[in-house]
Amino acid sequence: MANKLDPMDLKQILTLHLDGYSNRKIGSVLGISRNTVNTYMQLFAGSGYSFKELLGFDTATLSELFSSHTTLDAARHNELMLYFEGVNKARNHPGFTFLYHYQQYVELAAEPYSYTQFLEHYRRKYPKEKGSMKLQHIAGEEMFVDFAGKKLQIIDKHTGEVIAVEVFVAILPCSQYTYIQACRSQKREDMISCCTAALRFYGGSPKAIVSD
Repeated sequence: MANKLDPMDLKQILTLHLDGYSNRKIGSVLGISRNTVNTYMQLFAGSGYSFKELLGFDTATLSELFSSHTTLDAARHNELMLYFEGVNKARNHPGFTFLYHYQQYVELAAEPYSYTQFLEHYRRKYPKEKGSMKLQHIAGEEMFVDFAGKKLQIIDKHTGEVIAVEVFVAILPCSQYTYIQACRSQKREDMISCCTAALRFYGGSPKAIVSD
């Protein structure tokens, strides 16, 4: 029997299928087995609705349609929706990044959603912001980079001077594997140095480095 999935996972399966992905590739992108994807594809086909109609349903409707095959943790979902209220208020602040707020969410949440689901839930709650978000990721294709919204401080051990430093963040979106480094500025030479250090940390190079 296939593992039970969150209704948001079902939406991602439907989206990837409509984009022409094979069941094997869908499983690889979402980190689930091909047999699980096969099972849900059979359930979708037997539901009486087209794939596009199913994709248009909200998560509550999908959960009801496939109640014996899905899980929906209301407390977990509500926790995320409350967190998004603060994220949305900060949306237009200088230095805002989704990566920064996702890292803060992970530290606070008892059972955090993945970065992909975090962005998908936000897009659905605030659909006007959807243009800046990419929802499907393939392992090894991209490394996202950005500077966090808030600076940190270091102290010069010789002079006692307090120096503000930037916080560079890199993430592999498929796995959410994250690299963080403090640097003196957001100038090109520091950005290149940080990207180089991140690639050394990951032990390889993606096809593209994407700035938020």
